[in-house]
Formats: sequence, structure tokens, C-alpha cells
Amino acid sequence: MSRKFCLYLCLALLPMLGLADDISLPQLLARIRQTGQSQFRYEETRVLELASSPWHGQGFMLSDADGRLVKLQLQPARVIMAIADQSMYYWDPQQNQRHSAALGSAGAAAQQITVFRSLLQGRTEDLQPTYNFAAEKQGKQWLLRMTPKAEFSSDETPTIEISGDEDDQQRRIMIRQADGESTEYRLLKSAETQDSMQRLLQEAKGE
Repeated sequence: MSRKFCLYLCLALLPMLGLADDISLPQLLARIRQTGQSQFRYEETRVLELASSPWHGQGFMLSDADGRLVKLQLQPARVIMAIADQSMYYWDPQQNQRHSAALGSAGAAAQQITVFRSLLQGRTEDLQPTYNFAAEKQGKQWLLRMTPKAEFSSDETPTIEISGDEDDQQRRIMIRQADGESTEYRLLKSAETQDSMQRLLQEAKGE
């Protein structure tokens, strides 16, 4: 399971925000605390350095306040990617490939997961050594920009932009790597899928 996948998954499952016109950075960060389960339909576009055209995917994202994260990709093929407790899971039934790894042995991937779990849980003080934060608001549109500090400006730490509107129904997430690669997620708040988070986790684990 790649470092970039773990980063993308965690980012994509950040909870939606409702912002006032006079929102400040402390107010925005204080609102990024997940108190229940969230579910979104997503469309994903990746621009890769060695690919002649962008890669496209779509499916559902699910998360909860305990830090469990599930990405159910439906197109171009059904794949489950998940994070629960202190482990990561990957299941591709079409290729019959199943992988799992402990976060403690995942190196940079585990470090990034810790960062975004801190963000989900509102522990923004854990992130200040690595990122500079900036909040912007124009009319009903809001933007949170996370820029790596100078000592972390490398391929390991991307620039991240999370944007949306006051209707709390849709969101855009842009992740830009230093090498020019990028991933964009467009998310729409969704009703429940046929598969619950628990059932998807069990399938990813092979239970």
C-alpha cells in the first residue's frame, strides 16, 4: 500500500465544514473535528509524471470519529482501501490481491496518517511543526491551504488545498506533489451505500 494512497485517503475523508463570513484560521481549524460518520460520493483525477493522460476513478468515501477510513472505489474496478485501528488494508477482488500492514511499520505512510488523524480529531497543534495554514473566504466559498514549511518542502510533503461552500454538500481537494504530480478529488455528500463501513472493513480484512 503506497504512501501516496494513504495520504489521499486520509485527506479525502476530512469532514465538511460550515463557515461564517468572518471565519478566521483558528475558527476553521476548530471546526475540523469529526463527531460522527460521514459519507461522500467522489470523483478522482490523477495527473502522473509518466502517464500520457490523467487517470480517473469514482466511488464512495466513508469515515467516522474513531479515525476509521474507507475508500470504496467502484470505477474503473471495485477496490477497497481502508485504515482501522493501527493497520492499513487493501483488497482488489478482480486481481485477487489483498494486503495489510501495521501503521508502525509503514514508515512515511504511518507518519502522514498520524498527521491527518490529528487534523480530523482537532489536534492541530500536532501539525504546526510541519505545515503553514491559511484560511480564505470569498462570498460563500471557503479555502484551507496547507503549505509545507521550508524544511519539509520535498516530495514527501505535498501542498494541500481543501475548498467548498456554505451549503456543506460538496467539496474539492487538491494535492500537489513537488515533482509535479497531482490528485484532485471532487466530493458530494451522499446517502448511505449498500455496504456499511463495518462490512467493507471486514471484506478488506478477509473476514
